[in-house]
Amino acid sequence: MRSLIESMLPAEWNWSGRRVLDFGCGAGRVLRHFEREAANSEFWGCDIDGRSIEWLNRNLNPPFQALQCDEAPGLPFPDGQFDLIYAMSVYTHIGGDWAGWLLEHHRLLAKGGLLLATFLGEGMIGELTAEQWGDDRIGMNALLAGNPWDIGGPFTLQSPWWIEAHWGRAFDIVAMRPHTGDDKPAGHGLVLLRRKPVRLTVQDLEKLEPNEPREVSALQHLVKQLRQETLELRGIGDERQVQILGLRQSLVSMRASTSWKITAPLRTAGSLFRH
Repeated sequence: MRSLIESMLPAEWNWSGRRVLDFGCGAGRVLRHFEREAANSEFWGCDIDGRSIEWLNRNLNPPFQALQCDEAPGLPFPDGQFDLIYAMSVYTHIGGDWAGWLLEHHRLLAKGGLLLATFLGEGMIGELTAEQWGDDRIGMNALLAGNPWDIGGPFTLQSPWWIEAHWGRAFDIVAMRPHTGDDKPAGHGLVLLRRKPVRLTVQDLEKLEPNEPREVSALQHLVKQLRQETLELRGIGDERQVQILGLRQSLVSMRASTSWKITAPLRTAGSLFRH
């Protein structure tokens, strides 16, 4: 992962004296590869999983420092704190709060600071949805909201054109790699962004790109995807309802039977002894 990060950074980049944030660091899976650089730089990590942060601070601090964050945007650092923020497989799971987090990272970056993030696109759509890729069908399509993390959690598909249109309002696109596969589309996409000197709101980032017909076609496809999710969830719910209804019907039939009526005194006596 370190080599992947460095392959996306500008040729003039060096780690000396830098302040770096690993957003979604977990237990330091990526951070630990920068132990040598941390001797002359400041490396932080943050994650929503408290146990991972506790382990990291107990075993990798020093040289790394880490704190637990919430799912909602907001980190306890001053403006312009970091030269680089990297988010490996994080925005791939953020749906509703993506704009808030993007603006928070914009706030935390110093002048000319860099944000490196992975995204799910052409190289992952088949594995995640069994669909064929199409730029006109994917803008930002957030799926499986509320899906438990132990079975993969929610995920978000994003097209390069959508990232350029929306993220590009707060950042200049320095480099973009749609997927990491060499011979065929496979793996996560990567995008490197440089902070623009702008002041924006969540609404500024979320609004549809003018004169971009793919915004509408992607939203139409998202509606179809969400409808399919609803049908699948309803199917699970209907099965449970059938089971519950079947148990209730069995209980009604049992209570109407002759054996139930005959054994009623025994059940009454038993309840008296239990009390």
